[in-house]
Amino acid sequence: MENYLRKFKIFKNGFTLAEVLITLVIVGVVAAMTIPTLINNTNKQEYVSRIKKTYSTFATVTNKIIAEEGNPKASVGGWASSSENIYNLYKKHLSIAMDCSNGDGCFGTGYYKFLNLGNTDAIGLQKNTRYKVVLADGVSVLFEKIADDCVNNYGGTSDRCAVIDVDVNGAKGPNQWGRDLFGFVIKEDGLVPRGCDDTNWCGSSGTGGYGFGCTCKVLRENAINY
Repeated sequence: MENYLRKFKIFKNGFTLAEVLITLVIVGVVAAMTIPTLINNTNKQEYVSRIKKTYSTFATVTNKIIAEEGNPKASVGGWASSSENIYNLYKKHLSIAMDCSNGDGCFGTGYYKFLNLGNTDAIGLQKNTRYKVVLADGVSVLFEKIADDCVNNYGGTSDRCAVIDVDVNGAKGPNQWGRDLFGFVIKEDGLVPRGCDDTNWCGSSGTGGYGFGCTCKVLRENAINY
């Protein structure tokens, strides 16, 4: 009987060192390929959540200001008569962590990027005609008066009295339109996401390549799908 069992006994073999190393290399390669994509998708969803929250906050505040101050149209004596006046009115209703007024700070330094990766100085070089704050949740905000008669059309939205641009993760990168930088338009009847009047302002080329009008697309689709 003993010889019979010896003849048919089962041997349990482990992995060799070479097999373990090959497995680790494969796992490492797969991780290197997938982790950046996972991080990018997570960041995109975070940006979407932040822009939705920010829009909700500013739409509510804009309605309050219109209820208290009336028409923003400067040509009829409205409150959107200067970037400074707009900034002062909104500050009353916001939780501010940092106030940069019309000086440097509150946004990333240097150039921001268009969606097509071209450079733009519209935010990063901190022009002193714009007023800036950082909210308690880390969102950077810029206020800028556009037109006295509220008929200036640009960035995929018509009839702009003023714009409010926001970097949803503050000074941190990528500092790019349509990624972490988005915009809203103050109209006579309230706040509108940039791009709602012309969806061609969010794309890969032409005017869409700037990314100014991506805000409306993101809010409508609840995603960054470009």
